[in-house]
Amino acid sequence: MLSSRRIRTLVGLVSLLAPLTLLADEKASEDPFKPFPEQLQPSLFNEVQDKALGGVLDDEETLYYYVLNHLQETSLQDQKQAAEFNLQNRRSELKTFREHPELKLPLFPDIFKNMKRWKGRLVTLTGRVRKLVHYPASEDNKFGIKTLYEAWMFTDDSQQNPVVVICTEVPPALKNGLPEGTDVIDHVTVTGYVFKMYLYSAQDTSRIAPLILAQRLEWTPPKTDETGGQLFVVILGTTFILLMAGVGFMLWRNNQRDKEFREKRLQTSQGEVSFDQLSSAPTSTETSPQIKPPANETGPARDSKSDSSPPDSPRS
Repeated sequence: MLSSRRIRTLVGLVSLLAPLTLLADEKASEDPFKPFPEQLQPSLFNEVQDKALGGVLDDEETLYYYVLNHLQETSLQDQKQAAEFNLQNRRSELKTFREHPELKLPLFPDIFKNMKRWKGRLVTLTGRVRKLVHYPASEDNKFGIKTLYEAWMFTDDSQQNPVVVICTEVPPALKNGLPEGTDVIDHVTVTGYVFKMYLYSAQDTSRIAPLILAQRLEWTPPKTDETGGQLFVVILGTTFILLMAGVGFMLWRNNQRDKEFREKRLQTSQGEVSFDQLSSAPTSTETSPQIKPPANETGPARDSKSDSSPPDSPRS
């Protein structure tokens, strides 16, 4: 027979185990979609079919809208922290990035090639959006979601392959799609769950893209600095004025140099003998030397009236 001491011990153990049994039963009856503190349980996405014709299948709509609702009810900051945690975990699995923390993990190619590893996990992607449309959500969803926004985003490491993003919020400037006159917007960030590999029809064939379910699109367009713009105009105008003043000064300086040169040339030419003076008769009292004709030439004929001596007689 059992001693009273052992009986009391057994009773105590049963009393301790009873609450644990009840707690286990309660957990078993809880909503299987109940999120973890950081993110949803990735195993919830195991039944989602990749590359399925028709996009999101009817059997997947319940989870599809549950995830979108969960994202609305969760802090975006918490989502980003969980996404960063997932990224660091993935880096620790890859030797190259584990040994070289300065290297950036090309997230899009890794998701594209390892969908099973990333499905059901939060990620953060940044890039540019080339297509943004909105349409009514399914009326059958029980979460009251009215409008869905679909964005086709391209990251720096995705080349020409898009990421399809479905979210329930966008900035006010994007409520009706991309801004008028714009076919692409940059500096777009999205944090969401990798839902599946989405099959879509391209111009030439069917292609696949990661489908991300997110709470919102974050867009931070470059701000236009009006003060900086005005300063640029002032600097440009001042530079133009200084340039024109410099050109004017150079023209004036060249004109002055030409004027000085002409004046000096005039003064020099006044002290020189002109060609007319060189061709006129000499003014000096000295007789200029006569150039004698050659011996074989006959001198000028004498004037008989001026010569008083008679010619020699042929007979003398």
